[in-house]
Amino acid sequence: MYHRKNTNKEISSPECHERKVIYGYGEEIDMKNLTIKNLTEVCSGIYHGPENIMDREVSSITTDSRKIEKDSLFVPIVGERVDAHRFIEDVMSKGALVTLSERELKNADFPYIQINSSLQAVKDIAEFYLKQLQIPVVGITGSVGKTSTKEVIASVLKEKYRTLKTQGNFNNELGLPLTVFRLREEDQIAVLEMGISDFGEMSRLTKIARPDTCVITNIGTCHLENLGDRDGVLKAKTEIFKCMNPEGHIVLNGDDDKLASVSEYNGIKPVFFGLDENRDVYADHIESKGLKGVAWT
Repeated sequence: MYHRKNTNKEISSPECHERKVIYGYGEEIDMKNLTIKNLTEVCSGIYHGPENIMDREVSSITTDSRKIEKDSLFVPIVGERVDAHRFIEDVMSKGALVTLSERELKNADFPYIQINSSLQAVKDIAEFYLKQLQIPVVGITGSVGKTSTKEVIASVLKEKYRTLKTQGNFNNELGLPLTVFRLREEDQIAVLEMGISDFGEMSRLTKIARPDTCVITNIGTCHLENLGDRDGVLKAKTEIFKCMNPEGHIVLNGDDDKLASVSEYNGIKPVFFGLDENRDVYADHIESKGLKGVAWT
């Protein structure tokens, strides 16, 4: 049986706003309209092109050159093997309204926004977009168990709310924005997995997600080559608190010795879960079902 103590705040369903259609990594979402002008501002870019179209709205956003829609925004990502800047002329010829570019495009006969980093621009757009939605966000991190915890939380929330969750392990600095871009007008809550391997990464992820509820599953020994020891892992993971809702919630595994040492953050006292009955939320009457999993009554 799960026992819950001292909790009385409910999640409220937010109002939805009118949005345009946008694509991120081929996924259709609904989004508040974006003009070339405000995209340039959001990305801190330099616009090259006719001024009389700066108030035109993009109809979609894509990082995939094969999924160009009329009047879309193309975001060319520089990958390990492929630099998508090579596809800019092709996507513009297919009807894209504007493209981002990390470099000046001399002799370009199409509008583009010059930015320092396509990846940073994707993060900036995702942060801006999520702010427009104003929906509750559950941010989940930890050394192990992030994905299974995400699935459990999302499965519970979807019984009452229209819930969007991270697909697979799209949990890094590109995957998180692409997950945010999947949000639709009717979505009421987002459950976002957030994975890191070094200091500072979580700070950048939480700046995008700005969680209302932060969940940390445990502090293990992953990525010690960058984080040093478990204390370093704790420091890196708890960066998730930096941009959280100041009236939000922190949910920690109280059976983890490192997490149990976290007393509060900016006045927010954690809710601890675990198997010990002294935790705020604990389970008992646990029964193993073998390959079928675990049950409790």
